[in-house]
Amino acid sequence: MKDNSSIKPDWQRLFPDADYRLSMGLRPGDAAHFWSDWSEEAKIAAERSRLLGIAPELYAGCLPEGVAAQAEAQQWMQSFSAQPEPDWVLMSAKTEAEPIAIAGEVVFPSAWSLPEKLGLPMSGVHEPVPGLHEQLGRGIQTFLSRLGVGAAWARENWGLAADDELNHHPTRALPKMVSDARPETTWIRLEHQFLTRLPVSCCVLFGIRVTCHRLDEVAALPGMSANIARALKLMPEPIARYKGILEARDSLLKALE
Repeated sequence: MKDNSSIKPDWQRLFPDADYRLSMGLRPGDAAHFWSDWSEEAKIAAERSRLLGIAPELYAGCLPEGVAAQAEAQQWMQSFSAQPEPDWVLMSAKTEAEPIAIAGEVVFPSAWSLPEKLGLPMSGVHEPVPGLHEQLGRGIQTFLSRLGVGAAWARENWGLAADDELNHHPTRALPKMVSDARPETTWIRLEHQFLTRLPVSCCVLFGIRVTCHRLDEVAALPGMSANIARALKLMPEPIARYKGILEARDSLLKALE
């Protein structure tokens, strides 16, 4: 289920004419826009509610020490929408050390499970991503320790998928990218992310919402085919394997170039 009715990604910023590199890519965010309704007829919010009702143990959780902060976070999110669409993770208020994941609802994950991350520090949450902690760990910790109450920051993270399903929970075992992948059967899976610090608990609220975009349609935009091909070609093999792109890379490059 996808609904990109109000989303116009800055593809030139996401796929610049530059070598691939891991980057925090933070920029000032807009809380009212991020937490407001993006989909028509509240489709995404309804699907979130349905899945949370069916299997909350797969998508949600809260440590005992996170109960009060979770209530604060939910009230804050509902100030923008009665039934917010984004997924979210709440990190502890620690500034002198790595914050830990204490609560959240992640119904549309990109092949990970929120309950399995609860209690882990930020480096543990990011551990599966090759090279991320080594290259960006210190910068992430510095940024979070300085994140002020009420601040709003945004970033995006892209991947590729063989479908436009929002829910990529590992228990679903959805089809992977394969060696004969084509741009017309591949979707850019774009994670829109938001960061702020709550006023009472001082916990860090991390918002996530996913949109899916056909690769061939994005590649048809001016300059994008070459830029996407460059990003794929220069992506280090461990990252391409982690993202599930490695097997499909040669086929996609042949089509894009």
